[in-house]
Amino acid sequence: MSSPSRVRAALVDHSLPIPRPGSDVSERSSAGSQRQSDGTGEVDSAPYPPALADAEIVGLGEATHGTRECFRHKARLIQWLVADCGFRTVGFEAGAAAATALDAFVRADPVDDAPDSPESSLAELDMWQWQTESVRDLLTWLRRFNRGRPAEEQVRVHGVDLSAPSTPAAPLGSYFERVDPDTTGSDAFRAVSNTTVPDDEAERERTLDDVAAAAATLTDRVEANREAYQRRSSPEAWRRARHFCRVIEQATEWARVRHQQPGPHPEGMAARDRFMAENALWALERDSGSGVALWAHDSHVGRGTFDDGTVWADATAMGERLSAELGDGYRPVGVDFGQGSFRAVGAESGDLGTFSVGEPAERSATAAFAGVDDAPFLLDLDAAATDERLSDWLGEPRRTRCVGSVFDPTADEGVGYARTDLPATFDYLLFLPESTPTRATGEP
Repeated sequence: MSSPSRVRAALVDHSLPIPRPGSDVSERSSAGSQRQSDGTGEVDSAPYPPALADAEIVGLGEATHGTRECFRHKARLIQWLVADCGFRTVGFEAGAAAATALDAFVRADPVDDAPDSPESSLAELDMWQWQTESVRDLLTWLRRFNRGRPAEEQVRVHGVDLSAPSTPAAPLGSYFERVDPDTTGSDAFRAVSNTTVPDDEAERERTLDDVAAAAATLTDRVEANREAYQRRSSPEAWRRARHFCRVIEQATEWARVRHQQPGPHPEGMAARDRFMAENALWALERDSGSGVALWAHDSHVGRGTFDDGTVWADATAMGERLSAELGDGYRPVGVDFGQGSFRAVGAESGDLGTFSVGEPAERSATAAFAGVDDAPFLLDLDAAATDERLSDWLGEPRRTRCVGSVFDPTADEGVGYARTDLPATFDYLLFLPESTPTRATGEP
C-alpha cells in the first residue's frame, strides 16, 4: 500500500502548478485582446496541457456551483481555449432558450436584439449559479474578443440544459415573426407557448401528448420551408430554430420521465444528461472553430455515473455519453478544493446562502491533494494512473468534494463528497486550496 508521503510525491510529479488569478478577467481583457489582434494569441502565462487544446469538447467541471476561485480559473482556461486554441463555442449548464441572451450579448447581435449589458443577459437565465462577477467578466471578454471579427470567427454561447417545454417558444416565436408571422398564431405554436405542466397525472399526460404533437407540427413546418426561411433569415438562424423545436421535444419527454416518480430519481437525471449530451454535440456540429468549452458541474462533465451519494448516483452522466461519442475528443476536467466557503441553497431553508466546510475528510483524495504544497495545481490523471506509486491509491474509488445547488450543513460528513474512480472519470483535476463564495453581479 502506498504511504501518504509516497502518494504526495507522485502527485507533485504529475501536477502542473497553476498561478492564482492575479486579476479578474475584465482587468486582463484589454491587454489580452491586444495580444490577440497582434496575432500572438497569448492570454496569460498559465500552463495548460496540449491534450486540452486538441480536444473537440473540453468539459470544465466544478465541485460546487458557488466557488469563486473555480469560476475565475475556468474563465481563464476558456480564454486560453478561445485565444490560443481556436475554440469558438462556449456551452453552459443552462437552458438552451434562455442562453440565447448570452449569445446575443457576446456577438452584439442587432438582429437578436442583444442585451446592452452582461448583467441583463445573465438576468435572462434566472440562475443564481451564473449571475456572478466571474461569468459577467468572461462574457465581457468574449464580446471584446468578437468585436471586429467576421461572424464565422466569433465565439458563440449555447445552453445545453433543459427547461419547461414552453420556454423555447420565446426565441422560436421571434424567429417566426421574421420568416413566417402566421405561424405564431397557429394552434401548434399556441399549444407550446401556453403550456404549463399539470400536477394531475392524467391531465399531465394529455398535455404533454398535445405539446409533443405540436412540436412535431412546428418541426415539419420549419423543415418544409427551409429554403424560404433561410432566404428571410440565414442558414444559421434556421438551424437554431430547428434546434429549438428539438429542445421542445426534449423538454416534453424530460417532463414526462421526471414526473413518473415523486421527487428526484435516477431516470429523470439520466434523461436530463442524455439530452444535455445531445445538445453539446449539436453545439459542436455548429462550431466554426476548433471546439467547445463546456461549463457544468463535475457530476455532469465526468465520465461514468454521478457517484455522488444521491438517489441518482448510478445515473449515466453527460460526460459518459460525450466520451462514448467522441473518444479522446472529449476531455473532462474535474475540480476539487481543500476547505472554505461557497454559495448554495440551504436544504432546510430553501434560501440561497453561504456555507463553510473545514479540513477534508481523512483518507479522502481531497485530503491528499491538500497536502501538496504547490496548490492550485492541475493533476494529470492519465499520467498519474500509470505511476506505480499511485496504482494502489488510484486503483479504488476516492472521495472528492461534490456539492450541487443544494447543501445540507447538518448532514453526515460523507454528504458533500463524491466517491469515484478518478482516472476513469476525469482526464485532469484542478485542485484549489481554498474556496470563497462567488460574488453576485451587483455586489460591491
